[in-house]
Amino acid sequence: RTLQDVRLLCPVAGYLALFQTICLVVLRLRWYSSRSARMLAEGSAIGVGFFILSFLPMTNILFPIGTLVAERLLYMPSMGMLVIVVCVTYFETRRRLWMQASAWAFLFGVLVFWWALCYQRVSDWRSVEQITLVDGLKQLWSTRTQFNLANIYLQGQRLDEALVAYQRANSLDPEERDSMPLYHAGQILMYQGQYAEAERHLQKAVAGYFSPLTLHEEEVWHDYGLALWHVGRGMEAVQNFQNAIITNPAFPKGYNNLGCALFMLAMSQQPPNAQAMREGLQQLEQAVILAPGVPLYWRNAAVLLSLAGDRQGANEAWERWRQLDPASVAAVEATGQMPQDCVWEFYFR
Repeated sequence: RTLQDVRLLCPVAGYLALFQTICLVVLRLRWYSSRSARMLAEGSAIGVGFFILSFLPMTNILFPIGTLVAERLLYMPSMGMLVIVVCVTYFETRRRLWMQASAWAFLFGVLVFWWALCYQRVSDWRSVEQITLVDGLKQLWSTRTQFNLANIYLQGQRLDEALVAYQRANSLDPEERDSMPLYHAGQILMYQGQYAEAERHLQKAVAGYFSPLTLHEEEVWHDYGLALWHVGRGMEAVQNFQNAIITNPAFPKGYNNLGCALFMLAMSQQPPNAQAMREGLQQLEQAVILAPGVPLYWRNAAVLLSLAGDRQGANEAWERWRQLDPASVAAVEATGQMPQDCVWEFYFR
């Protein structure tokens, strides 16, 4: 990020080596007149030219290339560099047996090293999950690899390890511009009951940046609203549930939790706010219309209608719940008590 970063010494050393090689090739072209020496010098010159002409467009100096400078862009420059190395090495070691033996020993060592490295990487690449785990555990200073590692942990329900990896990704982004690790960390914290910390992360996620191709905006608003509800900020929770529905009007989970929040807030007032209770029931009805096959919505409808005094509607919703999920209904009926609260809908993305 600054010129004081010691890692900049690596590219500086690379460019210095290139300039020294160019100087060596130019001097040989000027000094040597014998046919064999001249051919080696010209071969080195061809390698230098090939390297520069193929590498210069990829340096982002002339124009932005718009992609990552990875190995797929370095095959041709590598050919030029290989020509340089071969010509210079042969020129320096010819007629010197001990240097030739040393060069061959060095090349053999490089061959063994690359064979071992390739063998290891083939094992690492046996699956997407394996290479993600290996690279994530090695590259602790990369935001992207830590995020991918955390996703693998989350898929495997290894929540504590996933949270550590998401937090590490967040720490590597001091400006906290990427909403994705913030959002997932907030989800895990909320699942673990750490609602205040979850609310803090999800608030930052709402204000950050993310791709709608990988995460729908309504999900972020919704989970932030759920965290706000659990920290006792009911009105703000309602506002964020409404933001989720405005973003996606066909979002049954948002209608379910918005209906529960409105109804419970209305019931907590003295006297209860009848109009807000009706509005909450309307929101829950919308969730049932959008997803009539979800047992949770019928369960919540039965509970809220019962609290509102609509026994007939509550019984009808209860029977519909029984049809969709008889085991859960039987478990509730075995307790002999009617539930008195909503079940919030939440799941990991």
